Amino acid sequence: MRKQIETAFMTLFLVVIPLSFWGQGFMKVGSHPQDSTVTFNPFVDDITQRIPPLEDLIDSAIIHSPLLRSQDADIAIWKYKVKTARREWMQNFYIDGLLQNDVWDALTNNKTNYGDNNTILSYQNNNRALASISLRMPMDDLWDRKNRIKTATKEVEKAMAVKDNEIVELRKLIIIQYNQLIVNQRILKIANDNVIANALQKEMGDKEFLNGQTTLYELAYINEMYRKAVTDFEQARNEFYNAYMILQEIAGIKFNVINKID
Repeated sequence: MRKQIETAFMTLFLVVIPLSFWGQGFMKVGSHPQDSTVTFNPFVDDITQRIPPLEDLIDSAIIHSPLLRSQDADIAIWKYKVKTARREWMQNFYIDGLLQNDVWDALTNNKTNYGDNNTILSYQNNNRALASISLRMPMDDLWDRKNRIKTATKEVEKAMAVKDNEIVELRKLIIIQYNQLIVNQRILKIANDNVIANALQKEMGDKEFLNGQTTLYELAYINEMYRKAVTDFEQARNEFYNAYMILQEIAGIKFNVINKID
């Protein structure tokens, strides 16, 4: 008789608890209708079978990371600075040009021995073009040019090393969060089983108390254990959902496995 009651109650509780937890009893995938092929039951299904593989999550996180995009921008900036340092000598390179047009008018008045005046008007137009190339470089710039180039080059190497380190840290973060999600689902399943067991014990304790087979102290202890099991279940549910959402944020993609948890 007790076995039948236990079986019937576990069936009932598995229906009631998910309904209050998951909204419609299951996690919906996308906008598909709810059936056994597109729904996710956290107490039966494996979350790792419904989200991308670990390596795909890592690749996605690297692509969508704002921090890595910022580091790429820093690398590009320092590469431009290297090019600028290599061309700095050109700012001391000068090309000068001069175009000059000279016009002269001359009026000459000569008097001959016979008393005659001989006036001569002369005109001359000269065009000149001058061009010069010069290089005026301070000695400090000449000696320090290589150091500036090396400094900018090292900054590029430094920025690339920082990016590589950030990729390693991001990989570690994804791995930790991925495994945390798996652990949280296992804890959720255990918490669900614990609630079912304590609910059954509570029901049996209520009946035994009404039949005078148990004391008030024992009944209070059973009720306290049941409340603790429900509290642990709520906490496990929240931690599982948080781990799922955090993994989405880090990976930069939406899994569309869980749309809503009431």
